[in-house]
Amino acid sequence: MPFFCLSCGKKDSNTNRIYLNENWKYSLKGEPYPFYDISLENFNSLYKLLDNNTGYIFLKTTFTIPQTFKHKEIGLCLGRIKIASKISINSHSIGKIGLFPPHEFTEGNKTFAFKIPKEYLNIGGENTITICLWCHGYGAIDSKPFISEYNDAKEYADYFSFLHSKMYFILSIILLIINFIYLFLYILRRSEVENLSFSQICFFTALYLTVFYFGEYRFLASTNITYLMFEKLFKGATSLLTGYMLVCFTRDFLHYHENTSDKIGRFLITLTGIIIPFTATNIPDFRNRLRIGFLFIIIQFIFLGKVIYTSIKNKDKRLIHFIICLTPFLFAFTSQLIAKFFFKQKIDTLFLAISWVAVIFLFLGILIIHFVNLANEVENMNKNLELLVTQRTEALEKERNRALQEIDLAGFVQKSFYKVNTSDLSDWDLHIAFKAMAGVSGDLYILFRTQKHLNGIGIFDISGHGIASGLVTMLVKNIIEQEFQNGMEIPLNEVMTKINDRIIQEKGSIENYLTGMLIRFNQNDIELVNAGHPKAILYDKESGKIENVEQEGVNQYGAIGIADFPISFETVHFHMNKGDELVLYTDGITECINSEKKYFGTEGIFTVFKENIGLSVKDQVNALPAALKKFSGTDDFNDDITYIILKKLV
Repeated sequence: MPFFCLSCGKKDSNTNRIYLNENWKYSLKGEPYPFYDISLENFNSLYKLLDNNTGYIFLKTTFTIPQTFKHKEIGLCLGRIKIASKISINSHSIGKIGLFPPHEFTEGNKTFAFKIPKEYLNIGGENTITICLWCHGYGAIDSKPFISEYNDAKEYADYFSFLHSKMYFILSIILLIINFIYLFLYILRRSEVENLSFSQICFFTALYLTVFYFGEYRFLASTNITYLMFEKLFKGATSLLTGYMLVCFTRDFLHYHENTSDKIGRFLITLTGIIIPFTATNIPDFRNRLRIGFLFIIIQFIFLGKVIYTSIKNKDKRLIHFIICLTPFLFAFTSQLIAKFFFKQKIDTLFLAISWVAVIFLFLGILIIHFVNLANEVENMNKNLELLVTQRTEALEKERNRALQEIDLAGFVQKSFYKVNTSDLSDWDLHIAFKAMAGVSGDLYILFRTQKHLNGIGIFDISGHGIASGLVTMLVKNIIEQEFQNGMEIPLNEVMTKINDRIIQEKGSIENYLTGMLIRFNQNDIELVNAGHPKAILYDKESGKIENVEQEGVNQYGAIGIADFPISFETVHFHMNKGDELVLYTDGITECINSEKKYFGTEGIFTVFKENIGLSVKDQVNALPAALKKFSGTDDFNDDITYIILKKLV
């Protein structure tokens, strides 16, 4: 707040304050040298009184404490001070602000209030306040000093410290949180490059705001950094990098393709702009060189104009969002320039900082909206994919009658293709219930064995029904067997990835895709990878617990055989003891529906399994088709079904 707008009265009747507005004098040497008159309005730029803007200034004025203060605690509110000062009343020191050379440092925008011992004061008579101020490029007392009751002075100081110092700290924390969120989003989705440049804007803005509150939080300070280096890093480099990242974000937000020469040119311009202030040997020199550095950043706005012109030419709707988001800062910046040049007002940095943070939050809102729209588009794509599969399936069903003979023949071939013998396994008791909906099944199960030892098992479900899905099972069976055997020494999720890549390549334009599960039995560990398939069920004989096989933190999703489809084939590890059982099944069982339009569901599988747990594995498996028939009223199910139970024998 400018000094010339302050009240010039000696005492505020509402607050009982004694304002020190008049009779100030200054000296460049102090006592006993002469002091000269100075106006309070000049306190904003005291450093200008010194050669090279560096040195000590001594200020003093007199005031009278009325008798009404005799029984009160008295305080002095001195306001914000740069860089450092010592304050005394009647030659008695009452406080110190900042650090003097050789280790000079400011306390930022903190407002100070000091308690004045009564024995230092001449109640009812004249008192002298003396301030020794160290200036180095900066040198100011930035608010009106006054004497009042200590509680009043302290409340005033705390309020303005919050407004001009702690507020910046809060904004910095918020910006750092936003930075981490959007940096993480970029790591997850590298194609959204605007998330990276936006996070960097937040990061460098947060660092720049440090200059306003640094001195108030002593734990942030370091004895290894000089005030000059602090200014170079946090007022110079961060502000210039914020301008650079603003141009980068504009480019990314408006989806402008920047050629390599422009990228290199902008980087070199920014680097030059940063280096120039870093060559300064003192703070006045740094402030002058920083202005030159800002000119290099402004040069980049030529490129910014090029980006905006291209967006206008392409009628990019994002440009409207961009301009709307920048409006708060443009308004604040313009109004401050008008206030400074036409009304001689001081630039309100808090107003500018808040307007810039408002810009960041507006862009945050726009990016969130874009993210939600992208998610909706992906969801619609998934729905369209499901619709496409359904349409193709219905088309195949319409040809069912014409292809009955072909289906019967294919079914005969497939049954011989699937035929396995599990009676000679030494380590597992394994039985399978398998029924095709229409002669040829889209379900596929594969046993991986070495003589009498079971190395693993796979269960898969091909989309659709009939000949097409049956033929796909024959195509993918060899691929799965080959990759499983070749991948015995690599993680199982990598095996599933290789299977997915080969199937995508070898099935060509065939639209059917797979869901499925691979399980590998190791000596002390069982690996399971699920690609969009119903979860396996594990029975622990010792505890009697029956639950799905899953692992916290393991993210499994996706399907097999669809190019550019998002997948996550992570591995679940679990253990089985002798007598434990593992249940695998396809969704033809859970999606079996009765006359009341109710699904059998996983609850039905759990119920059947629990009711028959005491029987042999063969009888347990045979109980499932019987339960489905009882539930649906028919043994002609609306999908292929596969039900497998494995019981560990050793």
